[in-house]
Amino acid sequence: MASKVKFKEIFDSLPDCIVIVDKKFTVLDMNDTAESTFRISRQKAKGNNSRTFVPEEVEKVALMAMEEERAVFSDEMNPILKDGERISIQAVGSPLFTNRGKIKGAILQIKDLTATKFLNNKNMQEISASKFENLVLGLAHELKNPLSGIRGAAQLLAGETTNIETIKCAEIITREADRLRTLLDTLKQLEPYAEEVFESIDIHEIMMEIIYLESMSVDGKRIQYKQNYDVTIPPITGDRNSLKQVLLNLVKNASEAIEQEGQVEVSTRWITEHKLKGQKSMSIEIRDDGKGIPKESLEKIFSPFYTTKKEGSGLGLFLAYQIIAKHGGAIFVDSELGEGTTIKLYLPISGT
Repeated sequence: MASKVKFKEIFDSLPDCIVIVDKKFTVLDMNDTAESTFRISRQKAKGNNSRTFVPEEVEKVALMAMEEERAVFSDEMNPILKDGERISIQAVGSPLFTNRGKIKGAILQIKDLTATKFLNNKNMQEISASKFENLVLGLAHELKNPLSGIRGAAQLLAGETTNIETIKCAEIITREADRLRTLLDTLKQLEPYAEEVFESIDIHEIMMEIIYLESMSVDGKRIQYKQNYDVTIPPITGDRNSLKQVLLNLVKNASEAIEQEGQVEVSTRWITEHKLKGQKSMSIEIRDDGKGIPKESLEKIFSPFYTTKKEGSGLGLFLAYQIIAKHGGAIFVDSELGEGTTIKLYLPISGT
């Protein structure tokens, strides 16, 4: 009895997911880590077919292990769980034999790569955000004075001539100079925050206000907004105005991605699989069922001045990327053409 208890303690303390199935993929047992990853209790899983929660790609590894009677190692894979979450894993399937050497089933060992990739990507975001910030702020300061000179010269030229073509050209120069000044003012959001700007922020209060305002807008009439918040998440520390602007832009983007009628779902949850700056963290997910983003665009959407909108400046997501990184967090996008887009924001929770 003592040996069984000890085995269970070891089994449940393993960092990798372990799922044991028979030849028909009926779940015989699973450990605590598998419960956490697949969001299902072993009591509910045992005796049922594994495909109710294990992705098909992972089951194929177990099937190959049983057919070839050897351990099978998969490459990194990114399956989608039943709740729609995409994870990054590596699976190992090992055949399970009876005392007589016949195949009884398979043992699936699943290593979750999501946390490792998340932290690596987060560090890269902080580095690139710092580089972009220095470059863009430097350019903004350098352009401000000559831009004022160009605008002033154009106005002076328009006032000293009666030539219609010259006046028209001067008006174009003035109008374009004003447009560039607006862009430079937008980039001022990257200026370093003063310490007193940071305050305790209730993310849920901000999100509910944003959703209310958007639902009252013209576009909001055709969108169904769904909110699913974990109310146990405490306030975070940050710059209220900049975070509100980020969240507002992301909700607007989600709404605009839906061409006719559709749904935008906003949710929050605790993140337990990794920490930010040594602190527990939370995620904010904004999911739409719109047209989705092409793969070739996904790699560029955080670049400055890249946009697929006719009237867009290409600075919204770029600034969101910088602002979230400066708050010690990270931002990711997952999208499928024709199915929709999910934006995931991760932010540290102070004092945890």
